Amino acid sequence: MTDIREFMTSWAPGDGSSMIAWSNRKKESLRGTATGKRKPPDLRPFDLIKAPHQSVGLLANPDMRVSVDSAAGPAPIFHRNIDFDTVIVQFAGNCRVENEMSVEQLAAGEVLLIPRGIAHRSIGDANALRMIVHLKSPVTQHMGEELCTSRTQFDIRRVGGPDYSAAAAAKPQTGAVIEKMFVWDEDPADAVQVRRVAEELIGVTSTEREKKLSAVKKLRPFDLFTDITGRKGPGPKVMSSAFSLMEVYNTVGEQFAFHRALDSEEFGLQFMGVNTNMSEFEEGRVMSPGDWFLIPLGIAHSVKDCKPDFRRMVLYSRFPFEVLAKPSMHAHESRFEVRENVLEPAPWHSEARELAAAGA
Repeated sequence: MTDIREFMTSWAPGDGSSMIAWSNRKKESLRGTATGKRKPPDLRPFDLIKAPHQSVGLLANPDMRVSVDSAAGPAPIFHRNIDFDTVIVQFAGNCRVENEMSVEQLAAGEVLLIPRGIAHRSIGDANALRMIVHLKSPVTQHMGEELCTSRTQFDIRRVGGPDYSAAAAAKPQTGAVIEKMFVWDEDPADAVQVRRVAEELIGVTSTEREKKLSAVKKLRPFDLFTDITGRKGPGPKVMSSAFSLMEVYNTVGEQFAFHRALDSEEFGLQFMGVNTNMSEFEEGRVMSPGDWFLIPLGIAHSVKDCKPDFRRMVLYSRFPFEVLAKPSMHAHESRFEVRENVLEPAPWHSEARELAAAGA
């Protein structure tokens, strides 16, 4: 039997977690020892997508809704989300997001925060795959460019997926377009439609009366690391609200302890690297780029076998999730090859290689 620590947390608004207790456990008792209806299904989120700009819901709770989509080609409408924020996580490919405050070019590994009320549409290349997070509670904190310690580019190649090159070749509509206004508690099928002119919805809005200032923010979460995660505390905070938190991780080897959250659930997107998730529901689940996981309320969990290329994004929510997708909904069976190009390294890059070489 192997000795391991476990730490237990509660929810702390803005910070995500507050430490409650530490326990001494046996690792074997925390791996694959639980059963129950709350065990989440194994899903390959991007293989659920059947066509461009037709999002597939993954998770929902009173404050957060998570979906995935292909942004290949131009979106057929402008979206205006009236009473909730939008977070776009660009997983693969490139995408141009035209909005009332700016025009943003998104590459793999970048995130775009669009505040509520701002109309926007996306035009992506054939490989553009994204995770979309809608937040009822406003984002109150987010990273700034000044916090980045490195500059990184990612090239992600999908193997075995559909060909969306024809959709990507289409030109975005100019002149007369349709805008749809979406309200959190309203059926999307009942969304108000408004006739607009495309050019009058792009770059026309500012947070200041007398000067141009955009509240739409492009973020580089995987350039935030100042240290190697999983050794003593949480990963860097990308953004937060009263009921949600986004962090990123670059762990090497095995996480120092199992985590048990009493007031929150978490889900993660494996962006890069192959590793093994452990929890009371799963003795060991191999995670590859593009894979997704959900940790239900109260379930102890950890991760091991992390190489220097481990990159993971994790979102925490104060409310339990309903899983919207099922394995039977998979439309494809694909995998992703990720290549990282570090243009400006940070000190932790060399430390990660040294730890891996030492067998961390």
